[in-house]
Amino acid sequence: MRRLWFVLLTLILAAVIHVDWHVARPAHHRLSLGWSQHWIFAASAFAIVGWLVARLWPEQTWRVGAWLAALAIVIAQGLEPMLEVAGYQHRFGFPDEPERWVVFAICLAAGLPAYAATLWLCRPRLQRGAALPSTA
Repeated sequence: MRRLWFVLLTLILAAVIHVDWHVARPAHHRLSLGWSQHWIFAASAFAIVGWLVARLWPEQTWRVGAWLAALAIVIAQGLEPMLEVAGYQHRFGFPDEPERWVVFAICLAAGLPAYAATLWLCRPRLQRGAALPSTA
């Protein structure tokens, strides 16, 4: 069950990073909002995912959280843009929009600290010698 949660949360976080691009990019593009305060969305969504990670993996919060975030970033900023170019432009490559990298940097600059703070603050306190409740 935890593997399913890991996959689901990784895909959700990847979707958050991608949706942040749609929230931020100029409104003259299709499916765009042009919101300059998109970092609020990113920080909030990263914190929600961080809370779930901290609750689902209290004994391995940091390790699982780091892997989950790393995989989500690779999917959202590596794999998804390449699939987008392949689907829309029918070629193998990467988008050439410099704005995408700026929005991505702002997303991570707001999201990762919120994610880390949530992992740290929302992890249940474990007592030494006490058995962990089984959630499997």
